[in-house]
Amino acid sequence: MSRQLALRMSPVVAFYQVDLPEVVELLIAWRHPLHLPDDEHPDGRPYTRPFGSLAFVMEDRGRVAAAVVLASTINASVSKTDGLHRYNTVDLARIARSPDRRDERCLRAVLRIARMYLVPMWLGAYARWDARSAELCGGQPQIEALSSTSLPGTPGQLYRFDGFERIRVSKGPKGGSRQKPSAANEIADGARGLWVYRYPEPITTTTKEIAHVG
Repeated sequence: MSRQLALRMSPVVAFYQVDLPEVVELLIAWRHPLHLPDDEHPDGRPYTRPFGSLAFVMEDRGRVAAAVVLASTINASVSKTDGLHRYNTVDLARIARSPDRRDERCLRAVLRIARMYLVPMWLGAYARWDARSAELCGGQPQIEALSSTSLPGTPGQLYRFDGFERIRVSKGPKGGSRQKPSAANEIADGARGLWVYRYPEPITTTTKEIAHVG
């Protein structure tokens, strides 16, 4: 087999959609700050968002190097000023890399591929989301923005230098009723930044090929 054919059959770097529990195991193993062990979860905190989620891994020659989780936004309104809400915005719920030194600088590439090539896969994944988005967005489901939250104690430079805008800084609820406090409350001062990337053109079911959206 020629080397070129071998590379085509076994990509050097590739992204794969996987089941969410596979990514959660990685987040715990890689000691992501939101998945560290605590008294209630000595083996690591689970992923508890009660919304739709899509999980992906990036492999480097068959070795898992990074992971991404896309999800429905936590709040129904993302930014009233910008007209962003749960049905035109997708949330980058998790982005993480392996602790291997080979992966120290991979997250910027992972972020860019996620917003350009993975986010469009949200369309068609959840029929109820698509229907509500179409109802609110002129007759067809569309994604106008990708949101993400920087962890407390971090400046959010990953997002800042890739076209995201920080639209607010806030602290999460302390919990109560059915809502449990976020693990982020226990990191640094508990304040996290909400960052948003606005697509130059909304992603729709007819514009999933978004190589022009850079």
